[in-house]
Amino acid sequence: MVSTNPGLPAPSDQGNFKLLQSFPIKYAPITVSKWRSEKTGLTVVLGSHQAPITNGYFAVASEIFDDTGRPHTLEHLIFLGSKAYPYKGVLDQLANRAGSNGTNAWTANDHTAYTIATAGSEGFLKMLPVYVDHILHPTITDAGFVTEVYHINGAGEDAGVVYSEMQARENTAGDLMALQAQRTVYPSTSAYRSETGGLMHKLRVLTAQQIREYHAKYYQPYNLCLVIDGSVPIPELFDILNNQVDPMILEQQKASSAQSILPPDWKRPFVETATAQPFSITETITKVVEFMEEDESVGEVAITYLGAAPADYRTNTALSILGTYLTHSATSPLSKEFIEIPKPYCTSFSFYSSDRVNKNELQVDISDIPAKHLEVMADLFKESLKKIVQKEGIDMDRMGRVLRRDKRKLLDYMESRVTDVLADAVIGDFLYGEKDGADLAPAFNDLEDYAALEARKEEDWISLLDKYYASAPSVTIIGKPSAALSAKIEKEENDRIAQRKSELGEEKLKELEKKLEDAKAESNIPPPKEMISDFPITDPAGLTWVPVETAINNVAGEKVRSDHGEVQRHIDGDAVELPYQVHFSHVKSNFVVVNALFDTINLPMHLRPYLTIFQNALFSLGIKRADGTELSHEEVVNQLNDLTVSQQTHFEFKGSFAEVLCVSLKVQKTQYGEAVEWLRDLMTGAVFSKERLAVIVAKLMQELPTEKRDGNTVAVTWANQLAYDSNKSSSQSCDLLNRLEFIPAAADMLEKEPETLIMHMEDLRAYLLEPSTLRVSVIGDIMSLEKPRSTLAKSFLPIKDATPLAPLSTSRETLSALGLSPSKKCIVVPMPAIEGSYSTHFGKGPAGYDHPDLPALRLAAAVLNALESYLWKSIRGSGLAYGAHVIVYPEAGLVGFNVYRSPNAMLAFEAAGKIMRGLVDGSTEMDQDIVDGARSAMTYGLARKSETVLEAAGTAYLNEVLKGVGKDHDQEMLKKLPSITIQQVRDAIAKYFSPLFNSDTAMGAVAVSTSKATEVEEGFKKLGFETERKEMPILKGDDESEMGSEDEEMGSENESDGEIASGSDTGR
Repeated sequence: MVSTNPGLPAPSDQGNFKLLQSFPIKYAPITVSKWRSEKTGLTVVLGSHQAPITNGYFAVASEIFDDTGRPHTLEHLIFLGSKAYPYKGVLDQLANRAGSNGTNAWTANDHTAYTIATAGSEGFLKMLPVYVDHILHPTITDAGFVTEVYHINGAGEDAGVVYSEMQARENTAGDLMALQAQRTVYPSTSAYRSETGGLMHKLRVLTAQQIREYHAKYYQPYNLCLVIDGSVPIPELFDILNNQVDPMILEQQKASSAQSILPPDWKRPFVETATAQPFSITETITKVVEFMEEDESVGEVAITYLGAAPADYRTNTALSILGTYLTHSATSPLSKEFIEIPKPYCTSFSFYSSDRVNKNELQVDISDIPAKHLEVMADLFKESLKKIVQKEGIDMDRMGRVLRRDKRKLLDYMESRVTDVLADAVIGDFLYGEKDGADLAPAFNDLEDYAALEARKEEDWISLLDKYYASAPSVTIIGKPSAALSAKIEKEENDRIAQRKSELGEEKLKELEKKLEDAKAESNIPPPKEMISDFPITDPAGLTWVPVETAINNVAGEKVRSDHGEVQRHIDGDAVELPYQVHFSHVKSNFVVVNALFDTINLPMHLRPYLTIFQNALFSLGIKRADGTELSHEEVVNQLNDLTVSQQTHFEFKGSFAEVLCVSLKVQKTQYGEAVEWLRDLMTGAVFSKERLAVIVAKLMQELPTEKRDGNTVAVTWANQLAYDSNKSSSQSCDLLNRLEFIPAAADMLEKEPETLIMHMEDLRAYLLEPSTLRVSVIGDIMSLEKPRSTLAKSFLPIKDATPLAPLSTSRETLSALGLSPSKKCIVVPMPAIEGSYSTHFGKGPAGYDHPDLPALRLAAAVLNALESYLWKSIRGSGLAYGAHVIVYPEAGLVGFNVYRSPNAMLAFEAAGKIMRGLVDGSTEMDQDIVDGARSAMTYGLARKSETVLEAAGTAYLNEVLKGVGKDHDQEMLKKLPSITIQQVRDAIAKYFSPLFNSDTAMGAVAVSTSKATEVEEGFKKLGFETERKEMPILKGDDESEMGSEDEEMGSENESDGEIASGSDTGR
């Protein structure tokens, strides 16, 4: 077998580790190999491929038959120290030095996974024995339990990191519905019934000893799988495993008299326990769950079915395809019936599958259902499926398009999300597959599965739909919003706390406060300095970056520099010059992405809000093509789906330049010319008809109630409202607060004067197509494109004369007066739908990506945000919030501070201010080891931005053209880091971050549970802020609604210009 990594030997037995399986993935340059130690039973799976990042997912099968949350609480305690490193914070400090931004973890229904990713493999290999020691040999101290899991504070209130996390989740719609579904679907013998995160009333009586007992049973090497992927030398990996990891495990087993390999009474979790007893859903059941929400206009429905066996990969792929067929895009059967109508029944259908031991769990989520349809929505959905089975049949042309697109997306994922693909398959196989790994290779036989599915006939698909959905019994959970429930829960909680305080008395409360303070002191004992400083720091010079070569077609007056190599010669050889700027980023890829960027800074104020409709409508309107062909919206949707891997419209490019509207199509590289033609026709030929716009606006309206339930979104939205001027900013004009006003007004306009709205949409398009605001980026395998430039000349926007390119706008130009000079203001938004609080704050920062203060400030942010660093210890370590971090916004010239899931965000804000002042005046020492670790963590952060070939190409365009700082800016930044002194870091904190916590030089917004609003508001007043209460508007449901969505791809990319160092599953 040929190794994927050139120069490395093919996989084979490695010392203690016997090779169980090794195979190449047929559709990607990756070799997957699985070993198991014959001495300890430890399993290792390596996905070998060339990449700048090495990823680790270390998975434990974590079965539990109660709601104590021991899998989740244990997950948190793992990070607090190990036998060899018995100090809190060591793991993350060492991970930073190893070229990572720290460690993380999640707890799912059937496993707990511990993660780490490093720049390169050198630091990863050094961290491997440290991390395994923490997982298998944690300290699990009483003090750690008190601070991290649960305690009662001096005020008689419940607290602790885990408790606060679950308090913020337990009464949300998603958690309540999921738990009710688990309880109804699974029998009493099944672990799948459990809330692995822990229910609050169970966490209040949990003990550290119970967690130790759970760890002793399940956290054994034979129940641990190390999933690793990247460019990892196999000899070096197994040198560490054979000479450090296995001996460490054996030594600890000897010391504790534990059994090696498999003890005779060991039962494999899920597979050999009571959970494995076969069962079925024997009858269709419906239950109603109420959740806290003042706006009772829309609710949710979740329907659960039982699927195929987890190792029946072909059937599971077929069921996934079937879900896509039924829901994806405006032309899917369910969208056409329930969503693509003027008064939708819902805004989306989502089909999910979760691996389970005998039969996978199939779930259908139906979102944003008007209250009047909640009780009947599940029946309507089921009737629709029966109609397809009995009368309408399967549209095999559409099924062919779905299969082709899904196959393209698989190939794309192997470039863009390979780590996720590998981890999902390998962890599933570890949990449920054959012990010898025989089920692993078939998990990657996707192309064979697609070929078989393409040969299936209509009756095969109908039979599949009927068996697993249309005729199958199910469990339906209706999530019903309740305004009264919030007050009820608040009263019950207040009464419980009051009774406890009365029973405990003042002296006992003082004892509890002292117990907490003692636990904090014990947990915060620092490690010996040499334990940190002796651990080597990753050298950025040893990193391998994805090679990107660039070329430019400049417009008159522009002097953007690019590489002058083979790619530029290829472009220049394509004789025609274009009258607008086009940048080409070449990488080795099977795909090409064409991005058209439109600067919206000069849009007339009255047109800005219409960009919300434009973004959502662009890929699902009828069009008139350049050759005169007219296509209906269904033909547009179908043809785009048959062409693209993805299509997107969103503000920002890779998280920067908020006023830029980016329209992009991702296609296979052989379809470059078609992508260019489609971009042209979408932008110039879209038909804004009343009928289509009414459908799109109705869907947008129906999504609003759910959006405004999210506390973090509300806090960020109100803070942005203070900082930015909606009259100047298009992106701000499309934010949640503005949409809450604009979308209902647009719906009314469509009803009464549709010609006015259509005219505004036409005017908006005319402004967007102004040549002076257009920039084009082409990323992918440019050298494989025969005519990269003349294709654009022939098929893109009909621009004939060169027009000087207007300077690219920045978000700083859209700041409000308060944004330019933050001071005093603090918005407080009471929210019945949340427990706890979230806040966002802004202060002045350096403006511009080339500002001389930026390198030191970025390092300062990395120092402050590092796991187990200053903010972590003072805020999360004290139970003041689940998370808090500072952010740098160089484009806007702001700095920020965010608090996430806090009992009282004001106390977290106050604690952060004390940290800043202490670091500035020297009363808090600036630890050299933390600074060194932050430098190394920044190496990882910059490498991560260019982890995949297309990400690297996009980053090159962002830096070279949009930011104007040079293609290799990130590598150059790394070269500057070693010369930044501790004093420069301290100066950056003093100049920018410390004023963020002074009311004279800061502003912010907080979303807070109604019961805590007065307390939080009074706290910010005492800090000198001028507070103002705001309410989120309640949208009234339409009594006549028929009432779901085109599943078109749009929305902001998952990135942010703000630089921070750093599902239903519970996480660290």
